Amino acid sequence: MEERLATLEFYVELLLKQIDRSKYPWDYLIMSSKLSKRDVQALYQLCEELSKEMDKQKAEGFVTFSPLLIQFREALPPSLPLEETIAALRTQGHYVPLMDAFQKLIKKK
Repeated sequence: MEERLATLEFYVELLLKQIDRSKYPWDYLIMSSKLSKRDVQALYQLCEELSKEMDKQKAEGFVTFSPLLIQFREALPPSLPLEETIAALRTQGHYVPLMDAFQKLIKKK
């Protein structure tokens, strides 16, 4: 069983080298950071919640979303760099308005 797992890990490493990082940076980060399906689903759930909160705050007239960015940063698995994760999610079309808001906040600092 361990030999089969080692073989699969090797195959994944080979496939990882073939990913076009410019088109699929988020997929690359998932695999290179060895995130579990549960990790990714938890991050998507958080992004859903933060997106809804951002929409709510926009409707109330908020123009900065620093607390949402802080919440996102604190929830990221340690293996994921903040700015690279935001850019990767945005590039692959995940939570684009939220990621745009986060990128603007980071650029201001």
